[in-house]
Amino acid sequence: MRKLLVICCTPLFLFAQEKENNHTVEWNSNFLFESNGLNKSFLNTMLYGGHISREMKTTWINAGTETNIIHSEISNGVSYTYYFKKQSIGFSFADRNLLNVSFTDDLLRIVFEGNYKYQDKILFFNNTSIRADRFKQYKLSYGTAINKITINGAISYLAGNHHLSYILEKGSLYTAPFGTSLAIEYDMKAFVTDTSNFSAFTNNGNGIAINLGADFSTKEYDIHLSITDLGFILWNPSSITLATDSNFSFQGIEVEDIFSFNDSVLKANNLKDDGFKTNNVSFKSYIPATIHMAVSVKTEHKYFQTYTAGILAKWQPYMDNEPLSFAKIEQGFQQSNFSPLYYLQTIVKTKYINLIPDISYGGLPVLVNRDALSFGLAIAKGEKYKFILGTKHLEDLLNGDKAQAVSIYLKIKLNF
Repeated sequence: MRKLLVICCTPLFLFAQEKENNHTVEWNSNFLFESNGLNKSFLNTMLYGGHISREMKTTWINAGTETNIIHSEISNGVSYTYYFKKQSIGFSFADRNLLNVSFTDDLLRIVFEGNYKYQDKILFFNNTSIRADRFKQYKLSYGTAINKITINGAISYLAGNHHLSYILEKGSLYTAPFGTSLAIEYDMKAFVTDTSNFSAFTNNGNGIAINLGADFSTKEYDIHLSITDLGFILWNPSSITLATDSNFSFQGIEVEDIFSFNDSVLKANNLKDDGFKTNNVSFKSYIPATIHMAVSVKTEHKYFQTYTAGILAKWQPYMDNEPLSFAKIEQGFQQSNFSPLYYLQTIVKTKYINLIPDISYGGLPVLVNRDALSFGLAIAKGEKYKFILGTKHLEDLLNGDKAQAVSIYLKIKLNF
């Protein structure tokens, strides 16, 4: 009878030894601004005003590269995860604000200096783009362990608030000597959502995004593979789309009698403009997807117990103008304005806090073109109740007005 009781109760003992059910609530805040040319002095001048000297303009133009990139993100979110046995299920909400701008030095020259200095020259504005998005992201996630592999997936509903994008695939300005004529050529597309209400909770579109990831271990290494936020938003038919491919030639105006100056004088000029084609239709825009691969190794060192090496890439096409193909995949990487980012990270454990330093190369062209590395540092405190505060651009905190990047992120994690 005793043996039978032991056999019957064995499954209960095994179940009791499994990981207890637990809950995790997490808050994440992220502020990021990166540029490969325009620095903090430019940003402060644009935001707060002040005199812009000729020397400042020249410095800003020379500080840039052939293609200038500005990227910014402000996001706040909260998530809840429930763990049971070898599985987990979670829900999260985030408010995301994204800005991505790409433009040439020639565009800076015409904005800051005008065209007087560039007589008998052509200024090019090719591949200029401005993309701005605000949306709410509601995510449902699920994870499970199969043998030694942990598989994670998630699906998100995207409530689009606002979108604005201007895409100038080609553009140029020619100024004849002494300004006797101008020739402008441009091919532009623009997409703007309903501007009648700029409330943070205005719903101008709906979309979807998915996450897929896997974590597994070998004898020495822990490996992580994932793709996150692969998705798009379909904006309402009340949105405005604009397309134009025009040539504008201005030969000057000869006025014999100022009192007879009227519209007929302008029409007599050599002026050609194909005009704008504006429609109110629905359109699709992509949110930036992240592809991530990382390898971690554990050591027996007293302080440096883990090293992680990884690579990050972004995918975000300008518009939905090609079917899914290898060409579309390549287009998304090129138009993301993001170079592959390589990083190395470790965790330094001390008595009271943990330090998480990292070193990276790549990302935006800012890090590649200036042939410099970027240094990050985070401070972590606690295990059951964890607090993490960090930056991805520690070096720019010390550069004053020459800083080209600012980043701060905060994570609060509660386990119970």
